Amino acid sequence: MKGRKDGISPLTINQGVVELGHELGNVLNGLLGMTRLVRDSGLNAEQEYWLKAIEQSGRQLRSLVESFSHERCQPGASFHLKPADLDGIELLEHALIAHAPAARDSATRLLLTVAPGVPRYWHCDPCMLRQVLDNLLGNALKFTRAGEVMLEAVIPTDSGCPPGTLRLAVRDSGPGIDAALGRRMFRAYERGPDQICDAAPGYGLGLFICRRIVHAMGGTIGWSSPAAGGARFEVTLPEVLSAVPERGALLPTRILRSVECLLDLRGALRQSVASCLTRLGVEWRLPGQEATPETAERTDVGSDGQTAGPLCISLAEIPAAVGEIGPTLSLRAETLAGDVTGSKYLHTPILECNLGPALLELALQWLWVRDEKPGSAPARR
Repeated sequence: MKGRKDGISPLTINQGVVELGHELGNVLNGLLGMTRLVRDSGLNAEQEYWLKAIEQSGRQLRSLVESFSHERCQPGASFHLKPADLDGIELLEHALIAHAPAARDSATRLLLTVAPGVPRYWHCDPCMLRQVLDNLLGNALKFTRAGEVMLEAVIPTDSGCPPGTLRLAVRDSGPGIDAALGRRMFRAYERGPDQICDAAPGYGLGLFICRRIVHAMGGTIGWSSPAAGGARFEVTLPEVLSAVPERGALLPTRILRSVECLLDLRGALRQSVASCLTRLGVEWRLPGQEATPETAERTDVGSDGQTAGPLCISLAEIPAAVGEIGPTLSLRAETLAGDVTGSKYLHTPILECNLGPALLELALQWLWVRDEKPGSAPARR
C-alpha cells in the first residue's frame, strides 16, 4: 500500500534519511539480538563466535554510516562497490545469527543450506551483500509466524550464466505474494495488503534497496510463489566465485572420514544438515537405508591391533522449548556394537560453524576411548 495513514505523502520525506533509518534499524536489531544471545548462552564454546558476529555487525554499521554520508541513496546517486575476498559461508552464518532472535520470537525455523559445489571463499562487496541478506531475511521473518525460513546458496545451472555465478535464495512459509503486488513491490514505499502490513510495520523500502544494490553488483533479483506456499526471492550475482583461489580444509578430513551419520530428520532441516555433511566429506544415510559399500568396507586399526568400522552418529531433532533458538539437534555417537561413546546438542541456525567441530570432537573422543590402555597413553592420531 503506497503512502502513509497520517496523510503525509512519502515524497515529502527526505528519502535518504528514511533509507538510512531503515538500514540502521536492521543492523542495530542484529547487534541487540546477538548481545542477548551471548548473554543467554553462558560461557560455552559458541561465545567467541557470537562475539565475532557482533563485531561483524559493528563493521557493517560503520560502513553504512560512511556510505550514507555520501548521500548514495539520493536520486541518481551511484554505489561505490568495494569488492574483497571473503569467507562467504561465514557471511551467511553471521546474517542468520543476527536474525536468530526474531526467528525465536516468532517460533520460526531459520535454516541455511549451501550446495556442495559452492566454494567457501568469494569475491564481492561484503557490506552490500550483507545489506541484501538482512533485508530479505528480515522481510521473510516479518511475514512468517511459526513457520520456516531457509537461506540457500547454490551454483546456478541455467544456460547463459557465466562461470563464477552465485545464486542466493531466501524462501519462507508465509502468506505468499499475489501477482499484482509482485509487479510493483521493488518500487520504493510499496507494501502489501493492509491486513498483512498492519502486523508487520515498515516503510516498504527493503526490496527497493535490494534491487538497487543487486543491479549495482551486476546481478538480478526476482521472486516466485512456490506451489507449496510462501514466497521465494532469488539473487543471482556473476563473477563472485571465480576470482578467489582455493584454500585448504578447515578441519582434518581424515578423521571425519571415520564417521558416518544417520539422519533421523525431515524436511528442510534434513536438507540443511545433509548439505553441510556433504561439504565436510562425511558419509550420511537415512533410517532404513543400508550403508554404502565403501562405508561398510571401511575399517580402522586401533592400538590393540583390532579393526573397527566407522563411528555412527545419529542426528535427531529435539523440539525447541520456550525461549530457545530451536530447533535443537541431538548428536548421539555409537560404535557398531551399540556402545554409546558420547553425545552433544547443537542449535541449528549456525550449523556451518559448529557441526563439523562437534563431529570432530565426538570422533576424537571415540578414538581416545577406544585406543586407551591401562597404564599407557592413548595412541596418537
